[in-house]
Amino acid sequence: MPLFKSNAVVLRSIDLFETDRLVTFMTQDRGKIKCVAKASRKMKNRYGAGLEPMSQIHIVYFGKENQELYRLNSCDIITSFQSVREDTRKIYTGIYFLELTDSMLREAHHEPKIYRLLVESLHALDEQTETETICRMFEMKILALSGYKPLLTNCVRCKKIPESKWIGFSYNHCGVLCGPCSDIEGTELKFRAGTLEYLKKLLTLEPRQSGRLKFPKASQEEIEKISHRLIQVQIGREPKSYPFIKMMAV
Repeated sequence: MPLFKSNAVVLRSIDLFETDRLVTFMTQDRGKIKCVAKASRKMKNRYGAGLEPMSQIHIVYFGKENQELYRLNSCDIITSFQSVREDTRKIYTGIYFLELTDSMLREAHHEPKIYRLLVESLHALDEQTETETICRMFEMKILALSGYKPLLTNCVRCKKIPESKWIGFSYNHCGVLCGPCSDIEGTELKFRAGTLEYLKKLLTLEPRQSGRLKFPKASQEEIEKISHRLIQVQIGREPKSYPFIKMMAV
């Protein structure tokens, strides 16, 4: 059987039979894949701590091309992100990144930009003190890279550039509504024009630059309503890890 090698991030790991694990990876070369890690639950095993969720590792695995389940041969840790796991303010944000990556991607689709986004966002989370901006940035960027980029430059109804003080947002059409169209169409959310500029910046900055962006309190709440609701619309539910992020923020 062919042998494959790739850098990867562990998205999740579940027990399988008495001694094995079923591990989901986001790989740099082949997108999301699943591997059986034989005997990985034994006290002494060849994988060590490399199969902990959030770890960035180099894996060697084998199986037939494009099959649904592979067999893990070995792994070596590149970055453990242990300091993120030990920080109660950061760990659930990191888990949230993993959950969104797992939920929004189909298996075996080559997505190097999303792999890079995940790795760079985990590094930014590790290095920075605040988690709010990097969380919003990850939501907006993974939506865009997955094909669900919201239209922020022109009104989705009349195609004109919004110029009013208050702007509407359409979740059905995944984009902004100018003031007049918002009144005609009806919208669940209206937000300040200044918030729109922050949304645009979230799509253009790199994760390591997220610390430069400081949201006013009012804009912070509006941005969360837009980006997180879009995530819910796309995956069809509330991510399981998100309530824990809100709980830790209190």
